[in-house]
Amino acid sequence: MPKATFYTHVSQPAVFTCRLAERAIRDGGRVLVWSDSADMITRLDRDLWQTAPESFIPHEIWETGQPMPSETPLLLASGLELPALPPDVAVLNLSPDFWSDAPQPPERVLEIVGTSLEDLAEARERFRAYRQSGFEIEHHKMEGKA
Repeated sequence: MPKATFYTHVSQPAVFTCRLAERAIRDGGRVLVWSDSADMITRLDRDLWQTAPESFIPHEIWETGQPMPSETPLLLASGLELPALPPDVAVLNLSPDFWSDAPQPPERVLEIVGTSLEDLAEARERFRAYRQSGFEIEHHKMEGKA
C-alpha cells in the first residue's frame, strides 16, 4: 500500500527539506524532490551544495523529458506534469500537486507543510486525495521541532 507522510507546521521548510531528504536517503532509498517552481529547485540545489562536506548529499537536477539518472540518490525536478517514476523512488513533494494522480503513483510521498493557513488548507486537500486513492497516511506535527 502506498504511503503519504505529512510533516505539518514546519517553520523553516527549506532547511527541513534538506534534512528530510538526507534522512530518506540514509534509510536506503532514492528521492525525487518535486516542485512546481524551477526557481525553488535552483535554490534547493544551491542550499545542498552549501552543506558541510560530511553532510553532502550527491544530487542533481533532473530534466523530466530526459532519462532518469539511475545512480544519483537525490534528484531535484520541477514541472507542470508529474512524471512516471520507478517504484524505488520516493517523492518529497514541495508543490501543490497530488501525486496520487501521477501516471504511476509512487509508493512513498513525503509532504512538507508550512505554518500559514494557505499551506495548511492546501495540505488538507492533498491529504484527502491521498486517502481517497488508497494511500496509508502518516502525520507528524513539527511545531516547535523544526
